[in-house]
Amino acid sequence: MKFQSLVTNEWIKIFSRVRTWVFIALPVLIVLGVAIYGKVTEDQSAKTNWKQELTEQNKGLKKEIAQAKKDKAPKMYRDSLESEYKQNEYAIKHEISPYETTSWKFMKDFAPMSSLLGLFVIVVASDIVAAEFAKGTVKMLLIRPYSRWKILLSKLLATLGFAFLLWIVLIVSTWLIGSVFYGFGGMDQPYLTDVNGVVHEKLISHYVLANMGLEFIEFAVLVALAFMISTLFYSSSVAIGVSMFVTFAGNILTTIFSNKPWAKYTLFPNMELTQYLDEGMQLIKDMSLSFSLGILAIYTAVFLVITFAVFQKRDVRA
Repeated sequence: MKFQSLVTNEWIKIFSRVRTWVFIALPVLIVLGVAIYGKVTEDQSAKTNWKQELTEQNKGLKKEIAQAKKDKAPKMYRDSLESEYKQNEYAIKHEISPYETTSWKFMKDFAPMSSLLGLFVIVVASDIVAAEFAKGTVKMLLIRPYSRWKILLSKLLATLGFAFLLWIVLIVSTWLIGSVFYGFGGMDQPYLTDVNGVVHEKLISHYVLANMGLEFIEFAVLVALAFMISTLFYSSSVAIGVSMFVTFAGNILTTIFSNKPWAKYTLFPNMELTQYLDEGMQLIKDMSLSFSLGILAIYTAVFLVITFAVFQKRDVRA
């Protein structure tokens, strides 16, 4: 038997579960549902009179900004209001309608969907090792003529393959559905971003393509984290629960301790790689894409070393 057969075996195990097909179908159904709802409820008057709409929005934003300053609201909240105000002004001045939907804008709007896929990836990665020990089926794997590290590597590669498949399904479905409902053009459509108080105009296609690559890197790190946790517990439900708790708690703690100088060296602030697509949107200052990629590489290496070391020494219960 070749090593490839181990990977194929793990791939078959993943797809033998009903939840796998739910994980694949659910994002497509959500995208389709939102597209249909958006088309049915589309406000044609707003698309036609978009300048008037933005002007009215800015009147309200002006009052909100003044109130936020008076109440001494958090700087991040005030900055977001001022940024929206400036972008509306720029859009009016340069004839850039924010209500023009294309397949590429549709894809950009669905970028947050990757968070849902991340949860699916966590479930699969957390379960793939712990479930073998919980059910006792790991003994069937260990009697094969393969070293433990090869068995574990096959599970890791199969999980990464599943994450890649989910990622491709989301990209293809959003592009196809967006194109059917809004046309196949839009690569040169501009979108606006605020960098240090100055509004910049960028191509939406550049954002979408860069976002795709960065999101998959985040998936890979999530797999490594969940995979490590899966090797530490005998119960798959506990492994899944711990992985999700760590992920959610990490994001919350990032917000709480974002002003601490050591925060930028922790895992979760660096997991938000897409923050670098819009300069000036970083929660923690003095961070860059290369810095975050370096930190993530170190954490991923640590996770994998722990994972393989624990699996090599782990006892198999009768």
